[in-house]
Amino acid sequence: MAKEISLSIPSAVTRSRTKHRGESVVSIFRLSTHRLGAFRLSALVFLLSISGLLHAGISSQIDRQVISQGETFRLMLSITKNDASQIDLSPLDDNFEVVSRSHQSSTRIINGSIESSTKLVLTLAPKKAGILSIPVLNLAGEKSEPLQIEVKKVEQPSAVDGGVELLSTLSDESPNVQQPVIYQMNLVLGQRIFNAAFQEPKIKQGKALIEALGEQKQYRQTLNGREMLVVEQSWMITPQQSGVLEIEGAQLSAEVPSRQSGRDPYRRYNDPRAMRRIFVSADSYTLEVASIPAEFSGEQWLTASELKLTSHLSSEKWKQGEPVTRTITLQAEGMSEAQLPTIKLADVDGLKQYAAKPVKEQFYIDNQLASKMEIELTLIPSKSGVLDLPEFRLPWWDNTTNSQKVAIIPAQSVEVLPTEGANLAHLNSDSSSSNDQDLPPVLKGNVEKERSTQEPDIASFNKTTDTADRYAEAKGVSWLWFMLGCLVSLVIGVIISVVVMKKRIGMVTVSDSGRGLKHSSFSINALKKACTNNDPQIARAELLKWLQHSDPSIKHLNNLDGVVPAELLDQITQLNRCNFSSETITWSGKELLSIVSHMKEISPSSSKSEDVLEPLYTN
Repeated sequence: MAKEISLSIPSAVTRSRTKHRGESVVSIFRLSTHRLGAFRLSALVFLLSISGLLHAGISSQIDRQVISQGETFRLMLSITKNDASQIDLSPLDDNFEVVSRSHQSSTRIINGSIESSTKLVLTLAPKKAGILSIPVLNLAGEKSEPLQIEVKKVEQPSAVDGGVELLSTLSDESPNVQQPVIYQMNLVLGQRIFNAAFQEPKIKQGKALIEALGEQKQYRQTLNGREMLVVEQSWMITPQQSGVLEIEGAQLSAEVPSRQSGRDPYRRYNDPRAMRRIFVSADSYTLEVASIPAEFSGEQWLTASELKLTSHLSSEKWKQGEPVTRTITLQAEGMSEAQLPTIKLADVDGLKQYAAKPVKEQFYIDNQLASKMEIELTLIPSKSGVLDLPEFRLPWWDNTTNSQKVAIIPAQSVEVLPTEGANLAHLNSDSSSSNDQDLPPVLKGNVEKERSTQEPDIASFNKTTDTADRYAEAKGVSWLWFMLGCLVSLVIGVIISVVVMKKRIGMVTVSDSGRGLKHSSFSINALKKACTNNDPQIARAELLKWLQHSDPSIKHLNNLDGVVPAELLDQITQLNRCNFSSETITWSGKELLSIVSHMKEISPSSSKSEDVLEPLYTN
């Protein structure tokens, strides 16, 4: 049986709808294609612009995002069209230390154009823990991208536990303006360190001068039964203005053996993992610097913990026209050499004063700063009678009691005696005529001489006549005696010259080290006398003169290590303490007298003691 198959033929309306639907799809496709082309074109333009910017800047990246304290990481910078050696790396100094740097250069030819680029690789060591920002670096207007790195904190063992500690102290946390403050750093080492360097304290806010005091000191100290090496260094910080002064502490950068190094001492040379870098910082301080007090009445602002002013005359017997030496000595504690004042003495009628250049010294003993100034004045009185030296007053500010004090040189009266020439001129002026009153002293003397030669008496005239007759008789043979006398004088002069030259050659002695003390005709009696009298002030002055005679390059008694024997250095330290310490110290010159007396048998040591740690240098 045949099946009936029905076919459905769409009507005209159905065909019309289908036609319109197809046209709509085509229209939507065409519109989408148009929009996609516009989007692609915009994206292409944007990418080209971004590519140009990236091409013109500095590309930067780091090899690790998270590290631990003591580890290093690499910062890679891609630089084009500029010299990589000119890039400014100073912004990295706040948080990082540049351990090493290297660069690679490459050249490409694209479509006939030559393009060169440099890849700069920096090995950086973080100075502290936390999330640290790698700042933007600049090179000829081009800038790198800012980055961040996380540094995990690693607890550093104390020195007693075998670690490294950096301690600091400050002499005064509320100073006056221009009052020196001593910043002392003590590096305590419980283990050995390598490739060490430190940064001196810095001024973060305010204005101040920083100056290192002396050389580094190294000594051993035992704490909790463990022997440790201590490195000590001090700085003088002088505020230049009042207000807030922020001092950033000193910092140490060094390498220590890591846990993976084992006990092999040579592994650190060929295995980078055997060593790790540490950064240790001392305490920082914030000071409030006081201004000059309103009640201070001096012309020069002077602040110190102690100040003494003395005057000494070389002779108490003064004569008209003869010079006398006056020595003014100023000693100050808590004041630097550069802050010593200018001393101006008042003019005195009938007295001429000639001042020599002041001699200044600075000392740092037992963590105390002291300075000294000596001024020598040559005084020449121009008239006889009583001469009054006026009082001299020097106001200064005592920073221990926070009050004004005055150093005083008391007034002094001196009797000036007339010279013998002055008495003779006075007698001659009474017997001279009125015509001689207006003549200068030299011409008056000539007139007196002419008068004495023009008015001889009769007896002397007759005696002179008889002598002239005898001289005329012997005149014929006198020339022979004259020639003989000249010859004898010449021979004697040659003999004396030879003897003197031999003595001078024999007086010079040279020590084995080439810088030893030499003994000559210079007298040390004054030094021995001061030692016998136990007078530390005179002994110190005479010892300096004696050393200067041996070596003219010696200007003061500081930094003589290696120049004089160690025994003499100890005595110099004791003399400085006795002269410049605020406490009263009894000094005995017996030991110094013994050393000076046997100095010919002592030669300065040319070898230095071996240090466990080489001196640390500032960055």
